[in-house]
Amino acid sequence: MTMITEQIKNSAKERLADLIQRYNATTRLADHSDVSEETIRTWLNEFLLIFGWDVQNTTQVLQEHVLRGIQYQRLREIHSPHRKPDYTLLNGTNIKTFLDAKSLDVDIFTDNEAAYQIRSYGWSAQSPCAFVSNFEQLVIYDTRFVPNPEQPADASVVQIHIDEYLDKFDIIIDHLWHDKICTNRLEELYSTTAVEGRNRVDARFMGILSAFRKELATNLYCNNVEHISNDDILNYYTQVILDRIVFIRVCESKGIEEQEKLKSFSQSENGFWASFKQSCYMEFYNHYDGAMFSLDAVFNQLVIDDEVLNNFIDKLYYPFPYRFDVIPVKVIANIYEEFLGKQLVINGTTLDEVTKEEYIKTNGAVATPEHIVEMICKQTLDLNYVSGVDDLLKIKVLDPCCGSGVFVVSCYEHLAAKMIQLLQNNAADREEFSNYFYLRDDQWYLTVEGRRAIVKNCIFAIDCDEAAIEVTKMSLALKIVDGNAPLAWEGIGVFGDKILREIADNIKLGNTLVNVDSSLPAHLIPEIKPMDIHTAFSDVFRIYGGFTYVIGNPPYVETKHYKAASPCMHAYLTEKYTTFEGKADLAVLFIERCLGLLADNGKLGFIIQRRWFKTDYGKPTRSLINNGKHLQKLVDFKATDIFKGRVVYPSIMILTKQPCENTKYYFMPCEAAIIKSRFENSSFDGTFEGCSFADLPLLEGNQPWNFESYSIVQIAQNLSRKWGTFSAYPKFNIKDGIQVLWKKVYHLKGVSFNNGIATGLNGFNEEVSVEADTLRAVIYNKVFYPFKKVEPDAYAIFPYEGESTTTISFCDLENRYPLLYNYLKQNEDRVKKHNKEYREGDLWHTYTREHNHSLYSVDKIIIPMTAKDTIATFIKDKGLYMDNSNVWFVYVDGATDSLMKAITCVVNSTIFSVLSKSGANPQAGGYYKFNKQFLAPIPFPSSKLKNNSPVVTKLSSLYDDIVELQQQYTRSSRAVREMLSHTLKAKWNELDEICYGLYEVSETEREQIADIGRTTDRIELLDGVN
Repeated sequence: MTMITEQIKNSAKERLADLIQRYNATTRLADHSDVSEETIRTWLNEFLLIFGWDVQNTTQVLQEHVLRGIQYQRLREIHSPHRKPDYTLLNGTNIKTFLDAKSLDVDIFTDNEAAYQIRSYGWSAQSPCAFVSNFEQLVIYDTRFVPNPEQPADASVVQIHIDEYLDKFDIIIDHLWHDKICTNRLEELYSTTAVEGRNRVDARFMGILSAFRKELATNLYCNNVEHISNDDILNYYTQVILDRIVFIRVCESKGIEEQEKLKSFSQSENGFWASFKQSCYMEFYNHYDGAMFSLDAVFNQLVIDDEVLNNFIDKLYYPFPYRFDVIPVKVIANIYEEFLGKQLVINGTTLDEVTKEEYIKTNGAVATPEHIVEMICKQTLDLNYVSGVDDLLKIKVLDPCCGSGVFVVSCYEHLAAKMIQLLQNNAADREEFSNYFYLRDDQWYLTVEGRRAIVKNCIFAIDCDEAAIEVTKMSLALKIVDGNAPLAWEGIGVFGDKILREIADNIKLGNTLVNVDSSLPAHLIPEIKPMDIHTAFSDVFRIYGGFTYVIGNPPYVETKHYKAASPCMHAYLTEKYTTFEGKADLAVLFIERCLGLLADNGKLGFIIQRRWFKTDYGKPTRSLINNGKHLQKLVDFKATDIFKGRVVYPSIMILTKQPCENTKYYFMPCEAAIIKSRFENSSFDGTFEGCSFADLPLLEGNQPWNFESYSIVQIAQNLSRKWGTFSAYPKFNIKDGIQVLWKKVYHLKGVSFNNGIATGLNGFNEEVSVEADTLRAVIYNKVFYPFKKVEPDAYAIFPYEGESTTTISFCDLENRYPLLYNYLKQNEDRVKKHNKEYREGDLWHTYTREHNHSLYSVDKIIIPMTAKDTIATFIKDKGLYMDNSNVWFVYVDGATDSLMKAITCVVNSTIFSVLSKSGANPQAGGYYKFNKQFLAPIPFPSSKLKNNSPVVTKLSSLYDDIVELQQQYTRSSRAVREMLSHTLKAKWNELDEICYGLYEVSETEREQIADIGRTTDRIELLDGVN
């Protein structure tokens, strides 16, 4: 994309001035009634050209043409109004916005109809704004809000007259410059975050679909008890009916079906349902075939009240603002993706809509963003080697957990684009596959037969959710009839018979992870849905040896979920998968499974959570990939908000069946909006702005994946070999805190002590009084800074003797600590309802995990787990427990105070923090997790840090100096703080110098470490202290 310089801007302004002058000298002098809309379009073509738009390039501008002849007659026969905006402005195939041309006799400043039309299209396509012009007037409409036909034309608009074009040139170029629009400038000008939710077309339509689904299902169940015997059947037929209605409505909007066909069913003598069923069985089946309209005897016997259906049908037409001809197929698929996170459950005589169990923790399903899907396909599919259509049709692509079908749709689009390219460049292919393309007005189109050939030969999908299978079929069906070319429909073949035949043959219901296994209990087969993939897709394995590509977004469901929900499934996964580990998610099992489904030359492209890249529970998966040399490419993202409404830590991972020579790695430090812009403007092979893959050597065994800090990792490994690690320090221990039964009940804050009684507030903000002896002080990860003088953040109820794991039974509490007994008795039901696990009988109130109780009073170095840098403080002669695993601590048997202070200094040093961050798991907001797993392997110069050694004495003295200065700093005015900061900075620099010397790093290594440095200045941390 070209940056808009002052020179380019001035040149555009001069050209616009010339255009206005020519217009004023000719057309503006004519009678408005004599100036046609076609004439206005000629001027607008030049207008767009000034702002960088090539109106002849259909990847930039799609123009609506006046229909004549057979096409006009065909659309008249089906009563299609065919009135889209005249210009659809594109970035490739992505609709960015619209410009509608009007004749001069339309005053677009006041015309409500023109305003509603363009608002509806802009909103339906999820464009922030859209334009209408008759050249003498230009109106920019804010299209973020749900359109209303009663809304005045001048509401939320920018109106510019031709005489103001030059004065307001900055506004126009900011809105219309091609490269600005393609890099999502309109999203910046019209911030979408403030109006998200119910205003967005996807959320709005999702709400309508969700409400209708429940009404439809309720009516289905009430009227068809003999056919609807369980939840699965109810969900299936509800989905089928919904999909068929939406599909026909989209076909109407594209001019393939008679306009308002669904409405005509509502108005027919037999009513909607009878008419619709008959058309599904006859007309629609003959036109589209069984992919969408299978001949199902049960479907034909279903009874539904027309009132329920008519209410929904009405919402698909004016005055409702949905323009289905411009809502992209993948947007509809994404709407359904979130939809699939819920299911309808028969509850006696009523129906409930509940979140599916596997989505409860994540609060429902969430769609993979379209630009992420596109990039995965571009990075995975290698189509450069494909030399002909025949080669293309030998490609086999599998989505092993297809959901709503967004990945298979994207793969189809890439294969379709390649097929057109091959036909354009290869005369032999054009002759052999003449039935696969249609050429009109120098535009190449794939025919229905060509589109169907790609789906039938190349696209394969599996899902264990029957509703997902139906939605994927619909998504592919919509791609077969997709396009904005009603002039070409006849030649493309959309009016033929059974145009969707065979497109659903490779979309299978089943569980990718579970093979057919005779040991599985028969009654669990419908729930587990085992699948013999080699049999289901036998030709793929017999002829090609497996799939060319496996692409998708495997589920992020922790495998431990199945331990309680499905013990049989848990046992199966444990036995069959080497990568199975309780904390890992199902994605790692999909990696293992799908590597085995690839042909010898096959590739796998997934977006996955990178939580297992560095953790202990990721070791089996890393071993599988590292030892097989499978990791070809990895793209890590710093942004954690790529998925709507979720905090995730995603990476795009490309694996190959054959061993790789190295790993290509790229860390993308951009914000989510920039990622979207760069991916949308990437080339066909996935090259995007700023991308420069580093070639890194392959790892071995279960080595952690620390690619984002590769050079520092190399330094750390060398230092570990030279000095040893933190955990190897003599008599060294890293521990975490106590784990109470439930913090809201067991932790008290704001505690005061009086005559042996402690009074404070629990997590419900209820005042609680218990015996002081039953409480222990607890430290939270709260406003930490180096060398902080900590005080208890709360007190934990501790039903144990002293500092031991010797329990005090509930009966004993009644006699020894009646206040605590009464409090816990009052909260017993509350605790047991909240906790899935607790002890039975007289020990129900004790902790389920008892550890580190005896370390309450030891001198310790406290290290908060989640922080932007390693932070530590030394605590002496003070009883404290840490808050579970949120705060860790170190203690060293036999260490003097000076040694403990020296170790604390090293932990707070720049070198230690940088080495720690290189191996730690990144979190949202620039934070890292520094728990035992990541602290233990950090290089540490143990041999130089001994009791009473000179360097220990020096560091201990520095510790005391910095503590004193920090106390003065936090008590001082702003002016005094600024003065003290200079001395503090000098002290910290001195500390860092000593630590660099301890590690004996080279000058080059030191520069690399300093370049990364600490994320947050240690002095600035003090500014948040009261």
